[in-house]
Amino acid sequence: MLTHDDKIRLSRTAEGEELWQLVRDSSPDIIMNAVLNKSLTEEMAVFIAKQKKTPSEVLGMLASDMRYKGSYSLKLSLCKNPGTPQKIVLSLLKYLRIFDLGDLTKDRNIPITVRQKMEYSIAEKIAALPSGVKVALAKRSSLNIIFSLLEKGDTKVINSCLESPLLTEDHLCKLIHRPDSKPLLIKILADHPKWSLRYKIRYALTRNYHTPMTSVTKFIATLKTTDLRDLYSDNSLPPSTKPYLFNELAARNESVEIFQEEIYNLSGDEDSGFSGTDLQS
Repeated sequence: MLTHDDKIRLSRTAEGEELWQLVRDSSPDIIMNAVLNKSLTEEMAVFIAKQKKTPSEVLGMLASDMRYKGSYSLKLSLCKNPGTPQKIVLSLLKYLRIFDLGDLTKDRNIPITVRQKMEYSIAEKIAALPSGVKVALAKRSSLNIIFSLLEKGDTKVINSCLESPLLTEDHLCKLIHRPDSKPLLIKILADHPKWSLRYKIRYALTRNYHTPMTSVTKFIATLKTTDLRDLYSDNSLPPSTKPYLFNELAARNESVEIFQEEIYNLSGDEDSGFSGTDLQS
């Protein structure tokens, strides 16, 4: 039976299966010496890099080992290991494929400062990515990346983002209320089979200039009377929406103060002059 000291000495010279047994040992001293073994294979190095018990010093040694300079698997494993020094992880990010970066942005084991750097790296590239790549990213990236994709994506990308389980009504309401929200996003939300049924979303969309008037009139009929009155008194509300609010309140026998300059004519094309009809993707 080998003693601990015997294993440490053997870890420097062992080969094949004997070395594998030492690589799988839980002792940091044995692992440290095994990494220095000239017979250590890339597969063994990746195995060590994946173990959360591996000392940071050993992870740093693997990152700088010229034998594995071209190993993508090792670079990815080191970036996934929360024990890898942040300086090393940040130096390796430029080598990672964008989908792997996307996966890592959702890994809560990775320090938040590193994940933010990953998100920034992806966000810089989003504008130049093909639509299909953006769609795939929406399915495997963090919430911040989804926000970036919603701002810069086409119809397919936006629809893919809206399927993310990470998104909530509150997230979308904040986007709807932003003055620089993409008109295409507002239009898609107004017609979305899931999100357009949510009360808070309908309320927010009713206040947005880019919401098609056909959707606005449909939403108004479903809002609470108190919310209709609040909307009617909101000076930031699109002027074209107020007549429909007035009519709905009147239909509910709710009195509304009308100023003399307010003239409501609902005849003709509902969308005439409405900014939501000029949508750009």
